[in-house]
Amino acid sequence: MDFTTLLLQLKNKLISLEKEGLSYLNIEKMPEAEQRQLYKGLEEIISIENSISSNKKNLPLKKNSKKTHLEIFQKEHNPPKKLSNKTDCEILNEKETTWGKQQTHAEEFKQEINKNVKKNNIDSINVLYKKFESCKRCELGEIRNNFVFGNGSTESEIMFIGEGPGADEDKLGEPFVGRAGKLLTKMINTIGIDRQDVYITNIVKCRPPQNRNPTIKEISCCLPILKKQIDIVNPKLIITLGNVPSKTLVPDLPGITKVHGQILQYENWKLLPTFHPSYLLRNRASMPLAWDDFKIISDVAFESLKF
Repeated sequence: MDFTTLLLQLKNKLISLEKEGLSYLNIEKMPEAEQRQLYKGLEEIISIENSISSNKKNLPLKKNSKKTHLEIFQKEHNPPKKLSNKTDCEILNEKETTWGKQQTHAEEFKQEINKNVKKNNIDSINVLYKKFESCKRCELGEIRNNFVFGNGSTESEIMFIGEGPGADEDKLGEPFVGRAGKLLTKMINTIGIDRQDVYITNIVKCRPPQNRNPTIKEISCCLPILKKQIDIVNPKLIITLGNVPSKTLVPDLPGITKVHGQILQYENWKLLPTFHPSYLLRNRASMPLAWDDFKIISDVAFESLKF
């Protein structure tokens, strides 16, 4: 086959493919007769080009040399050794397998991105903690045992904000680890979420004496820390536990018994006020109301409901 004929065939094939919306030549899908012609023509071109580069343009190529050049071409372009006799079903299954591999790689890539994002959030939270762990802006910093910063997943869609540390929290340096914390954990688990998958903190980071409500001054000293925590975690839903955190973030709210269970807005975040676990331990009659509030959490956080 001469160059002109081969190039004309290739050109016609490409034109027909372009009309079908394709921009490449799929050799594997060509009829067997066309494949043989194409390989033969390409073999001749490769043989001639190689003989030119070797300054042997006028010498006939050896049979073994031809085979070698063809093998090189086949290796580079991966043409099939023979036509496949696979059924359409088998071909479809292969495509599905390939697509499944692509999806797996996409998921792996997404996981790597999430790892990096999570690492960045953890780093940011750690920097924030280090910045304020020795804070003594108010008198609570002078009398505390531990600075109770917060814990949980920095990638969580859900963030719980309580009032302030109690005696157990002050001793251990973690939020909600006493009786109220155990109740909160059970309530979180009941709606199908693990505690380690949410982020938990308080309005103030040091224990007020006798577990009294924090003062306006104490709240104002800790509020910049809390706001930065919210920025870093960036949850879809903030759950405020009790009057103090609810009214701190959304001033002029009525009492928790009137506002609980309502979806509010705090800056860029949805906010759900509900009862503090300590209140529920003292007022068991409010448990059904708190349970109704908690049933809203997963719907809002995971966008099953539209507001």
